[in-house]
Amino acid sequence: MADRIVVVGGGFAGFWAAVAARRIAGSKLSLMLVSREPKLQIRPRLYEAAPNDLAVDLSPLLEKVGVDFVAGDVSTLEVPNRLIWLRAGTAISYTRLVVATGSCMQRPKVPGADLAHSIDTQRDAIVFDERLAQIVRTSPQPTIAVVGAGFTGIELALEVRDRIAVHGTEIQAMDSRVILIDRAGVVGRNLGSGPRPAIEAALGEARVELLLAKTITALTATRVVFDRGALDADTVVLTTGMIAAPFAAEVPGAHDELGRIMVDRTLRSTSAREIFVAGDAAAADGGDGRLVLQSCQHALQLGRFAGENAARDLLALPLLDYVQPPYITCLDLGRAGAVFTRGWDRVVERAGVEAKTIKRRINTEVIYPPANGTREELLALSSLDPGEQRPLRG
Repeated sequence: MADRIVVVGGGFAGFWAAVAARRIAGSKLSLMLVSREPKLQIRPRLYEAAPNDLAVDLSPLLEKVGVDFVAGDVSTLEVPNRLIWLRAGTAISYTRLVVATGSCMQRPKVPGADLAHSIDTQRDAIVFDERLAQIVRTSPQPTIAVVGAGFTGIELALEVRDRIAVHGTEIQAMDSRVILIDRAGVVGRNLGSGPRPAIEAALGEARVELLLAKTITALTATRVVFDRGALDADTVVLTTGMIAAPFAAEVPGAHDELGRIMVDRTLRSTSAREIFVAGDAAAADGGDGRLVLQSCQHALQLGRFAGENAARDLLALPLLDYVQPPYITCLDLGRAGAVFTRGWDRVVERAGVEAKTIKRRINTEVIYPPANGTREELLALSSLDPGEQRPLRG
């Protein structure tokens, strides 16, 4: 069998890993992408209305660049034999493997947590949207409980009235009760103090009620139980943070507290030299001494580096040290606009309408692969900016 690179995972990191590997390999290597379906779910937008439209068909793009696609749910890994196994019982061999299996929401470890909604996947977001449509038919003043006041929870809490208005009326949307719940004493704890005034102002303007410093002991589809008291709602939706998807645990060696695979500066697994890791599965130093976040902006760059280095490794070319462009945060604040920050200190540079324009461009243009892009355009977009690369490694 010819040397083959297998990329597991069809998200942002997996897709661009496959394209970058093809750019380096040319016709010298076989390339395969394995995922449940040939669709790129636009997860950063699943807090928005109309989740049915938030996926991209990857089939024509993969065909253009010459990457084979295999539909399947990867279950196990045999490192000594260089095999991955699908749940259906099929074994796929690889010479180099890129693990880009992403992340999944971490549900609270309390009774009934599996009964609450989420917007973790496109299907989850669609089911939640269907529930909102049911609610507006029977409740003139819906109550929506959002558990988790991090990045996604804030965005959802500030968008949910617009989602209600899609199915009902503007009056119902405005009369809705939206409650944002977190065990921390502040909203957006991990976002730091920089954007917090803008976040709090937006939540206040939108009449989002805050229940902070709360310990949840149980959940149902319509009830949140605390160590003291309880809250009834028309629906409960979780936005409680992410961990690496289960397949990451199949890769031997060290993992971080989020289940991500520890990698070296080239994104190679520290315990299996034939495996490179990208996206939310990778615990990687972004070049500034900080581990990257489980976010789209990091996944896009991680994918390009991991795919390129997997191909370089097979072709005996020098590997590249991974480096991440400067970190930014752009948080949607619903009708209040957005807030844009730069750097890990999250210094606010823009807010309101101006920041919202940036957010919409990121969400609707920047993160999407070109729908009608040619092979040459796709390969070019998988390139790394030479000004952002570190010196080559031998």
